[in-house]
Amino acid sequence: MTSMNLVLRPSSRGCHFPGSLSLRLIHNRQVKTVTLPGCRIYPEEWNKDKQVVVYPENNPDRAATLEEVYHRINDELELVNTYLQTLQKKGWYNVEDLVRLYRERKDASKLLGYTETLINTLERRGQYRTAKAYRTVTKGLVKFNHNTDIPLTQINSNLIKDFEKHLRDAGRLPNTISFYMRNLRAIFNKAVNEKRIVKPKESPFAGTYTSVAKTRKRSLSLEEIKALYDLDLGKLLKETKPDSHEYKVIEDLHHARSYFGFCFYARGMSFVDMAFLRKDNIRGEFIRYVRKKTGQEIDVRLTPEIQEIIDRFAPEVKNSPYVFPIIRDKGKGAYRQYENALQKQNCLLKKIAELAGIHKPVSTHCARHSWATAAKYNNFPIAVISEALGHTSERTTQIYLDSLDNSVLDTANQIIISSITK
Repeated sequence: MTSMNLVLRPSSRGCHFPGSLSLRLIHNRQVKTVTLPGCRIYPEEWNKDKQVVVYPENNPDRAATLEEVYHRINDELELVNTYLQTLQKKGWYNVEDLVRLYRERKDASKLLGYTETLINTLERRGQYRTAKAYRTVTKGLVKFNHNTDIPLTQINSNLIKDFEKHLRDAGRLPNTISFYMRNLRAIFNKAVNEKRIVKPKESPFAGTYTSVAKTRKRSLSLEEIKALYDLDLGKLLKETKPDSHEYKVIEDLHHARSYFGFCFYARGMSFVDMAFLRKDNIRGEFIRYVRKKTGQEIDVRLTPEIQEIIDRFAPEVKNSPYVFPIIRDKGKGAYRQYENALQKQNCLLKKIAELAGIHKPVSTHCARHSWATAAKYNNFPIAVISEALGHTSERTTQIYLDSLDNSVLDTANQIIISSITK
C-alpha cells in the first residue's frame, strides 16, 4: 500500500518568500519526496491538515496564480496515481520505481514533458479548454504506448496510424478520432516549429482522419426560445414553500433560463465566457471581454434585456468580482467550479425544454447556435455573423448555421415551379 501526502518546504530565505510543495511517497516503509513543478506558495497559503490551498481575501491577482497552482497539484497527483496503477499491475515494485517514472516525464524531449510546457503556457493565458484537450490526447497516446512516455523523435506514422486504428477498434466516433489526431498534430507541429525535432519529409499525421463530420445542429428556433420564456416559473415560485426542495429546484430552473437568455442576447456568448465575466468587463454601454477559446476581444452593447438579467443577480454578487454567481468559492478552483456549473446548467436546460414541450437536445451551446441561425434567417451576411460570434474563420461560422427549414425550401421550390408553369 502506497500513501501520499503534500508537504510545504519553506524557503531557505525565510517565511516572506514562497516555499515549494512536495509530494511525500511512502511504500513498504520506504520514504521518497519529490518537488512538484510550478507549485511555489507562501506558508499562509497552505493548510497542512486539510491539504488544500488557502486563497487570499483581497488579492485577485495572487488568487489567479494560486488557481494555477491548484490545477497543477491535481494534475501531478493524477499523474502519480496513473504511474502507481501501472506498477501495481506489474506486481512487486518499490517507491524508487514510482519516483523514477514520475521524474522521467519531466523530460521535455518526450511527449508528456513537452506537452506539460505547452499546457503551462496555455493555462497562464486562460486557454483552459485547449490545455485540457492537449492533456487528454497526450495521456491517451501514452496509455496506448503501455503507459510509457514517447520521445518526440519517435513519433512516426506507424505509431500514429496504429493509435488511430486502436481508437476506431474501441468504437470511438469519427469526430472523437479527429479530435485526437488534430490536437496531437498541433502538439507535434509546435515541437517542429520550436526546433525540438527535425521536420520530417512527411507528417506522421498524413492520411489520418482530421475532418469534422457534420452533426445534428443544436439551434432552437425563435418560436422554441419563446416557448422557454412562456413558462411561468415566477408563478411556480410564488406557489411553492420557500424552504422546500421543490422551491430550490424551480429557483435553479429560473437561474438556468436567465443564463441561457443572457448568452443568447449577448450575441451567442459562450457559457465559459459568461461564467468568467467580470464587473470590470462592463464599460459604459458595452461589455468588453476576451474569448477564452480564441483570445479574441469582443464588444457587446448593453441592451435593456441584458441589463435586466445582470441586475437580477446583482445582490448575489455584491462582494464578488464576477457578474454572475457561478465562481463563488475562493477555496476551490475557478475552472472546476465552472465545469460543475456547466454540467448543472445542461441538466437544468434539458428539464426546462421538457416542460416547454421542446423535443430536441438543449444545452448551453444552443444559445450560441440559435443566435447564429436567427441571424442567418434575418439575412445577415456570413462575415457579419462570424465577427459577431468572435470566430477566426467563416468556415467555423458555417458549421454553426442551421440548414433552412424544409418548409422554407418547399416554398422557394414552389415559387420556382410556378414561375415556369405560369
